[in-house]
Amino acid sequence: MGRSDPFIENFYKSAIQQKGDTALLGFTDNRWFEGDLYDLQLANWEINSDWNLDRKYDTIISLRCPYFAKDPKKFIEKCYDHLKPGGLLYVDWGLGDHWRFDNYKIGWCKDGEQEYAYEDENFLWSTVWDDSFIRHDHFKLFAERVKKFGYEDLSGAIHNEVPSVLKFKDIKKNFLLGYNMMTLWEDRPQLYILLICRRG
Repeated sequence: MGRSDPFIENFYKSAIQQKGDTALLGFTDNRWFEGDLYDLQLANWEINSDWNLDRKYDTIISLRCPYFAKDPKKFIEKCYDHLKPGGLLYVDWGLGDHWRFDNYKIGWCKDGEQEYAYEDENFLWSTVWDDSFIRHDHFKLFAERVKKFGYEDLSGAIHNEVPSVLKFKDIKKNFLLGYNMMTLWEDRPQLYILLICRRG
């Protein structure tokens, strides 16, 4: 179990309300929710690889996986195609250091270094952004904690360090959209961003 798991599990479970048939997109060892499991660990975890679900679902949950999408807009659109009308999509992105690196970074690239997870070629690629984030209490706390690493302009740093940044305007074309956040750790801050998307 990872350092963040006990905290993030409670965060997810308090925010995610499954309804009807559920598809779980991501890891083979999903243990927090019930549903049909689809492993997206394809082509070096480039999750825009050729995957399809067996049918349309009432709920799709994809956690700790979407930041492997080089094209997060395409990933969201593909989830939309597999949801029933009125269906719910829960998808998350993160920001912040991973324990593998001495050089703290809030995104996935810094000083020419591409960040990876688990294996040398499992690169992290994307996050999500909206200007409303700067008013959220957990984002404010995250922003304060990363100042000691030289991050004064956090929005600018996110757009400089994350190869692909998904904007809310692209999601709102297909979904009614809400979100929640949680930040952890003062020493090596992390921010979790959970999107709650309802198909119209």
